[in-house]
Amino acid sequence: MILLSAVDIVHPMTLGEFILATLIYHDIFDYPLNLQEIRQFLVGKSASAKLVDQQLKKLIDKGKINSLDSYYFLRGRSKLVRIRTSRQKYSKQKMKKARFLAGILKFVPTLKLVAISGALAMENSHKNDDIDLVLVTAKKRLWTTRFLANFLLLPFKRSPSNKKFSNRACLNVFIDESNLQIAPKNIYLAHEICQMKPLWDRDGIYKRFIDANKWVKNFLPNWQPGSWFMVHGSRKARLSTVNCQLSTVENLLRNFQLWYMRPKITTEKIGNTQLFFHPAKTGEWVIDEYYKRLKKLRLTLAS
Repeated sequence: MILLSAVDIVHPMTLGEFILATLIYHDIFDYPLNLQEIRQFLVGKSASAKLVDQQLKKLIDKGKINSLDSYYFLRGRSKLVRIRTSRQKYSKQKMKKARFLAGILKFVPTLKLVAISGALAMENSHKNDDIDLVLVTAKKRLWTTRFLANFLLLPFKRSPSNKKFSNRACLNVFIDESNLQIAPKNIYLAHEICQMKPLWDRDGIYKRFIDANKWVKNFLPNWQPGSWFMVHGSRKARLSTVNCQLSTVENLLRNFQLWYMRPKITTEKIGNTQLFFHPAKTGEWVIDEYYKRLKKLRLTLAS
């Protein structure tokens, strides 16, 4: 589902309306934005920081939005500033744990990238949230990498049967480097890709990942990887001498894991080069909710 491309808009939207659309999206996550973030994640429109700043002042004067402590949010949602501040504290603690987990995963020679995603990537974690990780693997080593990563992080993973503990590792996404483009192309996944923060990579895989997903610019045309994307490079893993043996191991581990997982598969996406483990269809819900809120916004603006 593609949202807010030029052909989708019934009437030409002004920059102010695009800013409102941007704030609405992040309001779903109880997340106010500062000026730099509004420009970076501006939905469907390219604009300079100066123009965005001018429009923000106009929106405040018109009573469309409010501002507090350099954050902007929809009218009447000032409590989001307090929520963001408290979640930043939780997120800083979880980031330390995430870096620790990423350090352990460096021992997996078939792993090319470790990144955090979800709420933690935006420093918007709840107190009891887990740590969502995205892993990119060497070519044709998807299942070997998943097995090794799960084994190494076994003491730190959340058990599906025991949700008592927080700050546990969730290995939600595995991507083979031979197929880095993420689908479907929609506004939710565009945000997930742009908000993702790599902890370390091998062979410049993060840049390759971003290049393979340039389609995000259709939704977030201003977005650029910023200075907060501090990737700590790792030495290239040398596996050429054991490629034949690894291929055999890969097939065995693939068959074993599929056999083990098959009775439990519900909304998971299991492919040859990409694995997505999400217990709920969060993306579909977010997009549906966003459409509902945009419809209300357009009715308000049209009157």
